[in-house]
Amino acid sequence: MTNKYQDTLRAEVPETVEAELILIDSLLENADVSEDVYRKQPRTVTIKNSRDEEWYFQQMLRWVEKNPMTVDGQLGRSTIYRFALHFFVENIALSSQNGALRYAQLLGKLNRLTVTKAEAKQNAQNKNIEDSLSFIMAMVYQQMGYMPESLKDNQINYQLNPMSEIEVQTIGTATELNDDTELSKSFNAYKLVRTRDKQRIKKTNQTKGVIFDD
Repeated sequence: MTNKYQDTLRAEVPETVEAELILIDSLLENADVSEDVYRKQPRTVTIKNSRDEEWYFQQMLRWVEKNPMTVDGQLGRSTIYRFALHFFVENIALSSQNGALRYAQLLGKLNRLTVTKAEAKQNAQNKNIEDSLSFIMAMVYQQMGYMPESLKDNQINYQLNPMSEIEVQTIGTATELNDDTELSKSFNAYKLVRTRDKQRIKKTNQTKGVIFDD
């Protein structure tokens, strides 16, 4: 990284790069724990428990039970605390992308990840809706163009497509906004049936361990 920016003025080096270089220098300086420092530390670390601390531990325990490979199946309290410490150091303190962040910046980054995931899911759903509506519109319009109107001398006569601009402007069409139309009644009935099916599928999948977050 130093070679990459060796021909760049110090003031023009991106702040993120500068922070990463400082972090790397700091890590190199403290890469090893000296014997003196190690000897001064207690061999056993005691953590005073409380109702609040126990709540936090139980949440961690539930997560570890779902991911036992993280602690090689060892669910002892000290093992879980050790895993939490190692995980934080390896993924936060030693990370070039996270280690230089202030606490508030780190929290903001984690929050943005959650929002980004939700936004990605919403965008995917919107894209699916857009594609589905476009397909349905094209297929319905094409089908309407081949609706027979009469049969004369063994010749099929086709009516003007009822979805064409001329027909809609001249005759009009029903919309789901008018509760008295058959279209609206049919649409509302369909939504009810679809909601029931979705609930049934969700309930079935939950018994199989499939989690839905929508």
